[in-house]
Amino acid sequence: MHYDIFGDIHGHADQMEILLQRCGYKRKQGVYQHPQGRKAIFVGDLIDRGPRIRETLHLVRDMQQAGHAEVVMGNHEFNAISFHTPHTEQGGFFRDHTLAEIEQHIETLRQFKHYMQEWEEFLAWFKELPLYLDKGHFRVVHACWDPAHIQWLQNNYRGTDKAFLKAANDKQDTSGVHRVVEETLKGKEYSLPEGYSFLDKEGVPRRECRIKWWLPASPNLTLGEYLFNCPEGLENEPAGTGHDAFHYADKVPVFFGHYWLKDKKPVQQSPYAICLDYSVAKNGMLVVCSVDVVAGNMNSKFSWQQ
Repeated sequence: MHYDIFGDIHGHADQMEILLQRCGYKRKQGVYQHPQGRKAIFVGDLIDRGPRIRETLHLVRDMQQAGHAEVVMGNHEFNAISFHTPHTEQGGFFRDHTLAEIEQHIETLRQFKHYMQEWEEFLAWFKELPLYLDKGHFRVVHACWDPAHIQWLQNNYRGTDKAFLKAANDKQDTSGVHRVVEETLKGKEYSLPEGYSFLDKEGVPRRECRIKWWLPASPNLTLGEYLFNCPEGLENEPAGTGHDAFHYADKVPVFFGHYWLKDKKPVQQSPYAICLDYSVAKNGMLVVCSVDVVAGNMNSKFSWQQ
């Protein structure tokens, strides 16, 4: 088993092509493929923000449809489906069209302004994407691998139809679909104690912090280590094992994206967790991890391009 797993691309096709070529892929009849049969895997968030979104989608979909790549859905693909699908019961769309949602999606809208038929075809393709991959020796998901959520998806997910969109976008949903999709594609959150909040990148006060679910449970783990954007004054508090705490405990490595890491070069977050999102859309780098599984042993190597 030989794979090259790419982090969030966000329309940065130039960096993606450089890394594909560095990993040995060559373009044959317009489609990137590896002469030795390696396969690329993309962790989602192909769209929005970057300068060559349309080109990214063509390159990735062509590889996938020719059997040279696999793709999991990211939250930006799910958001795009919801943004463009009319909500026939309530009116409007499954995702709001307020300024915040439009600003997040505006580069994709601009770049497909004169290619609306193509865009409809890509939206249909997004709806067919899986929300996770389990390769036995390793796993791939966009934001968080919760075994209970993965089991639910295995038993129930059959594609992103309107019934699924309705439940997945309903914060009051009691069936559990919203939570499964939200946490699988966007990560788990920790509710801050009364009186604490932080400002997100848009300056909006938030009372829930994303968690570093890949850190093993430990009585010495602090909230400063466990939470993204931990407010001042809580850094040394114990993370604990309350209802908002979650720690990945399986001994199978998980590759994922989503978290906009800012390290100068890729690092492995834990023995069983490898984040591949290093903020390429915010002057960071696009990262690929080459994985070789031989006789049950997994070897991996990072490459990156700024």
